[in-house]
Parts: sequence; C-alpha cells; structure tokens
Amino acid sequence: MRVRFWGARGSFVAAGPQFVRYGGNTSCVELTEGEHRLILDLGSGAIPLGRTLPGKRTHVLLSHTHIDHIQGFPFFAPVFNPAAKLVIHGPRGAGKKIERVLDESLNPDYSPLYSLSNLSAKLDFQHLGEEPLVIDAFDVTCAALPHGRTVSWGFRVEGGTGTVAYLTDVEYSPQGIPESAISLARDADLLIHDATYTPDDYPPRAGWGHCSWEHALALAERAGAKRLALFHHAPDRTDDEVDVLVAMARNAAGKGTAVIAAMEGDGGVVEI
Repeated sequence: MRVRFWGARGSFVAAGPQFVRYGGNTSCVELTEGEHRLILDLGSGAIPLGRTLPGKRTHVLLSHTHIDHIQGFPFFAPVFNPAAKLVIHGPRGAGKKIERVLDESLNPDYSPLYSLSNLSAKLDFQHLGEEPLVIDAFDVTCAALPHGRTVSWGFRVEGGTGTVAYLTDVEYSPQGIPESAISLARDADLLIHDATYTPDDYPPRAGWGHCSWEHALALAERAGAKRLALFHHAPDRTDDEVDVLVAMARNAAGKGTAVIAAMEGDGGVVEI
C-alpha cells in the first residue's frame, strides 16, 4: 500500500515560506493498492490531488464534516467530470445526512455552484456506521471517537500489503484511551494520528477535541503500531517547530515505534 499526504494541517490553511516543508493544506490522505484508491477526507489538499485523478470511480471516507475536512470538495476536479463517479462515505453532521451537509456547503451564500445538482460527476452517498466495509481492495473498520462535543470517525484500512489506521480530530478523556481506538490501531503498519498540540500546549485547550503528540504516542505504543505519523499540525506551527515536536516524540518513543510527521508531497510518501 502507498500512502501519500496531500494535506496534513488542521483548522485552516497555512501559507508562507515557514510552512513549505510539511505543507499548508488541510486534511487529505490518499491510499493506493495497485489500481485501487481510497481517499481520507477532502480538506484543501484534495484540490491538488483531484487534478491527478482519472475520470473513474473514486471512494472517499470522511472522518467528519468540519470545514477543514470538506473545504476541498467544491474545488475537487472529479466532481466536474461527467465520466467520474464519486462514492462518499460520511457521517451525519449535526444530525443531517452527509449529502445535505455537502449540498448546504454549496449554497449561494458560500459558493457559485448553488447545489450538488450542478456538479457533473455521478455522486453516491453512503452513511457511515459501525459495520465493516469492503471497498475495492480495502477492508475498512470504522469507529466513532470523541472530538470535543461531537465525534470524528476513525478508520482502520487493511490492504494486501499492510494496514493503515487513521485517527484525526480525536481527544481522549482523562479516564484513558477507549478500546475502540486501540482496536483500530492494533498492530497497524502506520498509525496516522492527531497531534495538534505539544504536552505544554494541551492543558489550556483540553476539551477542544484534539490531542498532543504524547497522546498519539501513548496509543501507538499501547496498540503496537509500527510507525506513527503525527498529523493535523496546528496551522501556526512552523516547519522548524514541527521538527522540534517530532524530535520530542522520538526521544520519548520506545524502540518498537518509529515516529514521523505527515508531510505533503513526494517526501512524505510512505510505502507499506
């Protein structure tokens, strides 16, 4: 399996020379297994990804519908291609079906597209639940995890060559990491995990729905994940500051867990 990060930031796009190495786009990850492809979230990173995609069926898993995870959707090239079919697996946002959330994001107050009906691609919406999914070459396990006052869905994606766990926009209670999160990450070849904060940043932001690298590492080690990719970088955290954060996590990690930071572009590609 090949993992490429097209966007690894959280909250909003980071622009400027101090955000070049890790990239400034918001959450979007591409998994490929042979000719099969699965996209995780449609943040602004989906915009450059969309320009590379052929006009055929593409599956997307949305962790949740906060704006930084869907803001690339109106600019995602496949939606304007009549030969393309886009299958979007998403949660209900504030009790609304995923198609209604995305349709409302295109209303004329926000977008000249006005509604989903003006998009050219064939759109198929599937609602996430706890039941496992088989998507082409991928077996997917889903679990709803705490994200402040709402939830974010975590995914375990198993392919022919390995397993990726994707847990972004999560925060664990003081009682500990839930078993559902541990199960998703169990023995994963790569765990992509929210690491918005340092341990010093986190206390005044407890309850905001995000983790520090310390929480991410605790899950990786408890679940036996082989590699941990720190993800959802704070939008004001510069490349040099991400370097420091990674160094702290590596110094704290045991020998069984390798730590990297999610990085846009060819330099951040992970082969499993």
